[in-house]
Amino acid sequence: MAEKGLKHIAFDLGAESGRAVVGWLEDGKLKMEELHRFPTQGLLVRGTLRWNVYRFYEAILEALRKYAAQYGGHLDSIGVDTWGLDYGLLDDTGDLLELPYHYRDARTAGTDRLVDSRLGNRRVYEITGIQFLICNTLNQLTAAVRDDNRAVREAKGLLFMADLLHYMLGGGLYTEYTVASISQMMDTRSRCWSDEIFDAIGIPRAFQTTIVRAGDCVGTLRDDIAAQTGINGGVMLIAPAVHDTASAAAAVPAQGKDWAYISTGTWCIAGLETEKPIISDESFRLNISNSGGAFDRNLFLKNVMGLWIIQQCKKEWNRQHPELGYAEIMSLAEQAPPFAAFIDPDDELFFNPQNGVEAVRDYLKKTGQSTAAANTIGGVARLVFEGLALKYRYVLKRLCAVAGRRIERLHLIGGGIQNTLLCQMTANALGVKTFAGPIEATAAGNLLLQAYGSGEIASLEELRGIVANTFTLHEYLPQQQQQWSEAYGQFLNTCGLKE
Repeated sequence: MAEKGLKHIAFDLGAESGRAVVGWLEDGKLKMEELHRFPTQGLLVRGTLRWNVYRFYEAILEALRKYAAQYGGHLDSIGVDTWGLDYGLLDDTGDLLELPYHYRDARTAGTDRLVDSRLGNRRVYEITGIQFLICNTLNQLTAAVRDDNRAVREAKGLLFMADLLHYMLGGGLYTEYTVASISQMMDTRSRCWSDEIFDAIGIPRAFQTTIVRAGDCVGTLRDDIAAQTGINGGVMLIAPAVHDTASAAAAVPAQGKDWAYISTGTWCIAGLETEKPIISDESFRLNISNSGGAFDRNLFLKNVMGLWIIQQCKKEWNRQHPELGYAEIMSLAEQAPPFAAFIDPDDELFFNPQNGVEAVRDYLKKTGQSTAAANTIGGVARLVFEGLALKYRYVLKRLCAVAGRRIERLHLIGGGIQNTLLCQMTANALGVKTFAGPIEATAAGNLLLQAYGSGEIASLEELRGIVANTFTLHEYLPQQQQQWSEAYGQFLNTCGLKE
């Protein structure tokens, strides 16, 4: 009989949807089965964009009920990962003071200048090594302090989204290292909160919860939750890399150093893995991030706006074509003429557009290009996919230059790899052999980090060996190299980017 490992459930929440996946080790492979899928998405409340964290909690309980019905009541551990940056504020009884803000809420406008005036951007980067984004946790809390937010004044604690869900399930007041690292409030060298940053902005030091590492047990499932869901008592709550990008990066099936990865989803994140942070004048100038990874690795990366743009376009298209799905959008893009125009997916027009299609048209007008390519669904989608592939080349070229790396292969992971057209475009744009998989990299990383915390896995190398043994990768070889090189030059000129 095959040897089966402990049973774990990964709750992997993205900005568009969440999923519950049960997993266990069997004969050196990871077995995974999806239990439950549910929408996440922001909620507009009195003009502010929020996260309904109670809906997420309810979905987790529903998934636990489904697990008990399908597998019986015995479960060994639970781990939650989500996007980074957003947080909940707790009162002195441990209850939420308000629904957490969504990182795309407009309240952070102007906070970049305020942070610079209080401490200086170069100093902030020297401490944290984190790229400057208007949605960073530091910017969100700067906005709250500036606006004299009542919840911040009254709060006795702060937890990031995944840590908050662990807490609601029975965990303690902990912050997992990978999500602390990207807040732009942690000292990347000491791996402790930066008092200098907290004090300069006026953020209460009471928000500095204890930092733990991926694989640490942060508590056990509450008895009342176990009783109402049919789960056994004593289930460990094991923090994976709760920042979803870090869990996904842990599941990259790669060895050595001659590789890069792109985690594809609402955000697309291009990066290298290094032993230590790289903080220099050049990395500061290029706004490159040093995010925490599992096993204390450094993720030297940059965010690219990602498939968020297509998600926003799809909302508009679905008004007239309710049945239109992502597979059909990809097919229509494949039929559209190549390189009809160019967009920079990181332009501010695409951060939180009311209408994704109009944002594309506005960008074309702003850059003096014809809007004809944006008159069809396929035309718009192709502009977005080509723009992403070309921006990947631009970003990875800079990461490699600063890190002194040369990449021979690229790993694409995450849900975005279901877009085979974009995968092939990426291989074409970068001119390197590209491997796609696994799709559920974040959930796989989450589950395997729970297995590590449970003593079933001893190292990152062993973890990645299990991933390589479990998943079949799809290989993409570069094509049309001259055409894509010429297009890259046009992309740079049109979008005002310097080589």
